[in-house]
Order: sequence, then C-alpha cells, then structure tokens
Amino acid sequence: MVNIMVRLLLVRHGESVWNEEERVQGQQDIPLSEIGRKQTVALGKRLKSIDISVCFSSPLKRAFETAELVLTASSKIVPIVTLPELMERNFGDWEGRRVDELKSLFAHDFSHWLSSNYIPPPPNGESLGDLLARSERGIKKILAQVQNGTVLVVGHSGSVKAAICFLFQLPIQSFAKLRIDNASLTIIEIRDGQSWLILLNDTCHLHKTVSENERCSICK
Repeated sequence: MVNIMVRLLLVRHGESVWNEEERVQGQQDIPLSEIGRKQTVALGKRLKSIDISVCFSSPLKRAFETAELVLTASSKIVPIVTLPELMERNFGDWEGRRVDELKSLFAHDFSHWLSSNYIPPPPNGESLGDLLARSERGIKKILAQVQNGTVLVVGHSGSVKAAICFLFQLPIQSFAKLRIDNASLTIIEIRDGQSWLILLNDTCHLHKTVSENERCSICK
C-alpha cells in the first residue's frame, strides 16, 4: 500500500455572480451565484467519504462560501483557515470589466497580455511572477502546518494553477496552458517531497446539478 503523506484537494470556488456576467473578478469580493452554490454542494457530497483534517481558503467571499458549503455538504466539522496568499490575481484596472470591454478599452495591453502567456501585469495589477511567488508562500505555509493527512484548499483559477506550477516546478509559460473550472477538483499527493498528480480539473460531480436550460461552467 502506498503511504500517502499529504493529499491536497485543490478546489476552485463555484460560479460567482461575476462569472455569470463574464466580468474579470480579480480581488473584488464577489459572492457565489445560485448555480455556484449548487455546484459546491455537489462537490461536497462527492467528498463525503474522504477524511479531511483541515481546510485552507482564500478570504474572498466566493472562495470562503465555497469552503463552508463543501464542508457542510460533506458532513465535515473542521476549521477553515484563511490565507491571503490563496487570493486571486490582482487584475488592477481590468477588474469589473467584461472581456469585450477589455478588447475595446485596453486593446493594446490586453492583446499583449494574451500573446505573452498572461505574464505581464495588467494596468495597476499583479504580474504572473508575483502571483506565483505569493501562491508558493501559501502552499509552503500549508505544508509547514500539515505533515500528514488530507487538506481541502479552496482558491481561484489563478491560485490553483499557480499552486500546480509550484508543486511540479513548471516553467512560467505553462500557467497559460492550464485550465481550472468553477467547482473543479484537483488532487495532488505529496510523498517524501515528491508531488504526484492524481486528478486535474475534474467536474464529474457537476453533470446533474443544473437543468439543460441553466448556464453551467462545464458547458462553456
């Protein structure tokens, strides 16, 4: 039998109101949408059989609410520790804007950002390098506190992808090639300092959480 030292359950928050409106959120404190709440409950039910020892969450509302709903739906009573390092990337002047607005109001900057693998900072925002360094500090804090067991880590698309890049020592350009959907589950096991990818961006628990007429992140 494989001796699992630390298992990280990396979760992106459920769909938020601004995900629904296709607005850039960044570090704005936006709540979950109704669909997002359904998604997180479905994920929690999926995790019922897993023994979770502690939960770390971004302090932003959409992530913390996801953590609460997942733990409630999975019948877990464990502490939720907030870590600012797990927050989404700061998108500066782009926050609150729709993508079509970015293409018109910030045409040059946005085009350069896309062609540069998301590495440069948006105007008055955070560079990808800064996000990766911050996320690395957060994961190191978690691993310093938990040497054994299963940990629920709730964050954002950016912070989950940054954690993957750190744990597998991927080049910074790899970040743009990763996809992390709302309420998705990524599992990484760490044994003797070696990271093992068990599951990536899995959303099978969402398939029956919304009707065919409702908007669902897995159908985009």
